[in-house]
Amino acid sequence: MKTTLKLFGGLILMVSLGSCEVDEIETADSGFLNSADVKAVANFNNGMIKTYSPKTVLQWNELLSKSIDQTLPQPVEVKLYAMVTLAIHDALNNVVPKYETYALDNLDVDPAGITHKNIESIADAAVSQAARDILVQLYPGATVAADELLSSLLAEIEDSDLKIRGMDIGRDAAAAVLYKRRNDFPLIFTAYVGGTAPGEYQSNFPPFNAPGPIWPANAVFAPNLGNLTPFGILSGDQFRDAAPYPLISSEYLADYNEVKSLGCTACPLRTEEQTEIGAFWIETNSSSMNRMARALIVQKKLDGWEAARLIGLIQMSQIDAYIASFDGKYHYNLWRPISAIRGGDSDGIEATIGDVDWTPTFRTPPTPEFPSTHAYSGGAAAFVFKACFKTDHLNMTVTSPYYLPGVERHLTSFTQMGNENAISRIYIGYHFRKAVEVGERQGRKLGEYVFENNLRELKKIL
Repeated sequence: MKTTLKLFGGLILMVSLGSCEVDEIETADSGFLNSADVKAVANFNNGMIKTYSPKTVLQWNELLSKSIDQTLPQPVEVKLYAMVTLAIHDALNNVVPKYETYALDNLDVDPAGITHKNIESIADAAVSQAARDILVQLYPGATVAADELLSSLLAEIEDSDLKIRGMDIGRDAAAAVLYKRRNDFPLIFTAYVGGTAPGEYQSNFPPFNAPGPIWPANAVFAPNLGNLTPFGILSGDQFRDAAPYPLISSEYLADYNEVKSLGCTACPLRTEEQTEIGAFWIETNSSSMNRMARALIVQKKLDGWEAARLIGLIQMSQIDAYIASFDGKYHYNLWRPISAIRGGDSDGIEATIGDVDWTPTFRTPPTPEFPSTHAYSGGAAAFVFKACFKTDHLNMTVTSPYYLPGVERHLTSFTQMGNENAISRIYIGYHFRKAVEVGERQGRKLGEYVFENNLRELKKIL
């Protein structure tokens, strides 16, 4: 039995109905598919996509991690993650459209000739070329490794027009993301003496030297990040809805005393578990959430399209959380606990008892305190994971290879993950409690917005 579909706008799809063999395709110059045909086309595409393994997506994701994790200033790492993973997502969705794209439009994509038998060839070529092209452009240090992986994967694909087509799609996807972000300003250190009044951010603590690049004294990093064009939200101030506690308030005093007693290098009141939580979640969230996403992709048996979308949404939420939190940081310009506690006897507040030798567990980053970027990005990731999997339930043992190798924590929910990730910043002396609570809450709102408004499943095909 032969099935002939007339499609609008030159879109050519092979559709199998039941046990019927498809051997004839016809196109028409005008007219829409009826609802039954749209459903048949969608079912066929979904069936093809389900056969595509996430293997190649994960290989490039792992190479990305090995190349940049914990080697760059955090905002730079996070932005690079977002651009590479979104290029991979766009490449797949210009092979066969399943989800909305970020930069490379897929409304007129023609998946003619793609079948269950050859979808792996074109998809692998597209993913690999996109990942390689944008990674080496953004991070030249990965060029040798990226070229080796590209050559290896392309060598496994039989030469064909579809292979060439896939490579072309990959090049276009990478170029589209780079073009869309062409007006982005660099994220760099800026000289910044800071304020002198109690409560104002002050660059009066030791520079953040390791791990990673040296962060100079009397400087802040990316004070204009809050003005960067977001990836999935509307603006940096979209979720700004709370201010720090006034220094004269009882709430500020409680937060002050808490971080003073729990966040220093040898705080006797901090428990072993609190110490572990603090060090366990110190890692940049773009890398830890990326690693969690890879594990969930395998655990939940996602296909390649689902895998690329999950990672793309997670990393989009991470960079937008940085943009939004930095907007708040430089709007409120609140001092860090290290400055507040060392200056506690000269802040004009009788109730605060200072300690000029107080030292946080880890060296404080050179940015204002409120809200916590880490809590913000962790809250955003927790919401995106929960929304993608339609459950808060999680059964996963996670590791922290960069700071506590060999230590494991068992997570039973995404909410637990977000909470631990946020509260860790008190235990290492980075933040007051309100900064982590507001950051996590605003992050959840941001994650919800990103999920509901980006990379959504296409509902119909014209």
